Amino acid sequence: MLRTLSNSLPEAVIFDMDGLIFDTEALYQKALLELADERRVASITQGTADRTVGLSWGGTRALLKRELPSHFDVDEFIGAWTDRYEAMAQYELHLKPGVIELLDVLEAHGIARAIATGSYRDVALRHLAEFELLGRFNSIVAKEDCVIGKPAPEPFLTSAARLQVDPSSCWALEDSRNGIRSAHDAGMETIMIPDLVLPDADTVALCCHIGSSLKEVVRLIEERS
Repeated sequence: MLRTLSNSLPEAVIFDMDGLIFDTEALYQKALLELADERRVASITQGTADRTVGLSWGGTRALLKRELPSHFDVDEFIGAWTDRYEAMAQYELHLKPGVIELLDVLEAHGIARAIATGSYRDVALRHLAEFELLGRFNSIVAKEDCVIGKPAPEPFLTSAARLQVDPSSCWALEDSRNGIRSAHDAGMETIMIPDLVLPDADTVALCCHIGSSLKEVVRLIEERS
């Protein structure tokens, strides 16, 4: 059963990035599975790829270290994976539906906006700049800004602290189970827009709303205006 979303406007909205603003999760999965196939690593499956969604890079490295054959250099493999992703992203990266509409309505209502991502800062800034979104967020919390990434709450707590707002007055927008756990444990109201992996019952219980796109968040804001 879903938690209740408050009837008032939030002071701030904290966005995940990968799989929520951009379709990066799909590209990361495609790059991972192509690389695994090329190197004949049968242990890297779609299930492995699904477990990386919303996971910190530290958690992803630990996962791959368990899944890769013992003679593989996990860091070299990750480097080859991210290089392949970057090559794909130059031509295949797209905004998810509703991003611009939601940013417009949040700005119109004077609601602060931040990003809490597990991506490296240079990657986040590059993607945002490519789509002219850099100036539309008041804060960007990236991998380098946190000691412990998602599913721990630190990325969302850091975002709230930088915006100088109480976490309980924030809406957190996420596409992954790990991200929802992170935002919930930070004390925020959680809205899930699933990307590649549908929520299980435990994840649903941590959500205040589950929607098909960010356009539903636009509607939720307008209903409370």
